[in-house]
Amino acid sequence: MEAIDEKFKIDWTYNSNAIEGNTLTLQETSFFLQHGLTSKGKTLQEYLEVQNHAEAIDWIKDIIKDKRALTEGLIKELHALLMKGIQYIWVGPRENRVQKEITPGKYKTQPNHVITINGHIHKYCEPIKVPEKMGKLVNFINNSGRHPIELAAIAHHQLAAIHPFDDGNGRVARLVMNLILMQKGYLPVVIKKEKREEYYRTLMKADEGDISDFIDLVVKEEINSLQLIINVIKQQ
Repeated sequence: MEAIDEKFKIDWTYNSNAIEGNTLTLQETSFFLQHGLTSKGKTLQEYLEVQNHAEAIDWIKDIIKDKRALTEGLIKELHALLMKGIQYIWVGPRENRVQKEITPGKYKTQPNHVITINGHIHKYCEPIKVPEKMGKLVNFINNSGRHPIELAAIAHHQLAAIHPFDDGNGRVARLVMNLILMQKGYLPVVIKKEKREEYYRTLMKADEGDISDFIDLVVKEEINSLQLIINVIKQQ
């Protein structure tokens, strides 16, 4: 199981960061996490993103082992671990871009619009409304009777829709989704870099009120995770 856990960590870390624009390859990610080896031409921030994400996965495993409840504080802790030392590009009111230092573990204090895959500016929840919306989301997660996969998908979408932090929201949403799945005895799902467009398309459809395609995507990736386990066992 240790080999399987390591493979999940590497694949999950590589793909989640790659979706957000990290240029490290799967092999470079693997070599860095397993042997501490780096490649020329890659930035320190890209390696820091890999290191932080891998540590966040280990932290999630400890959360599950300790049976800690999902809270706003826990999500903030997760963000603090994931984004320590990271800088981000802020899009200003006139669409000017400024590189800024992230405040890990703190909700945003200014709007954090992003550029969509279509090149449009997408506006998220206003900073003043974030605490209320996050409180409602955590309450929903902890008291919902929905199927774990459906619940995990909804939690991911809602967290991404709120976009509570300056940056790192997508990675946090995927980590929280898998935390919910793993707490319920399911395997983590890995949204592949190659499915980036489908992933964002299903999330945008969910923004319009139909989350069914995104839930289907999560179901398919859960099946892929199960198949990975089966394949590893067959090879032993």
